[in-house]
Amino acid sequence: MTENKAAARVLEHPNGQKRELSQTHKNILLHFVRFGKLFAKTCAVMLTLLGLAAFAGAVQGGGLPAMLSMLAAIVADNWALGAWFSLNETEAYLCAES
Repeated sequence: MTENKAAARVLEHPNGQKRELSQTHKNILLHFVRFGKLFAKTCAVMLTLLGLAAFAGAVQGGGLPAMLSMLAAIVADNWALGAWFSLNETEAYLCAES
């Protein structure tokens, strides 16, 4: 349905305010994003420590299991850091709209 200028003025909220319901949902979503950032950052730190421990095990002669756990830690750490950076952008987008 097309709107003309008169209809658009009628549909606007007085004083240019936003709807309360959408603002509440953005605040709730922002809390979830911040919790997700904290979770991803904690996972990244733990996976880095696991990778360092696997590296130390490989240096001391741990063999194939140590190398595979080090490789798995690197891959999982890459994923956790990617999630953290994407949640950073999401948080910046939500804060800019508020």
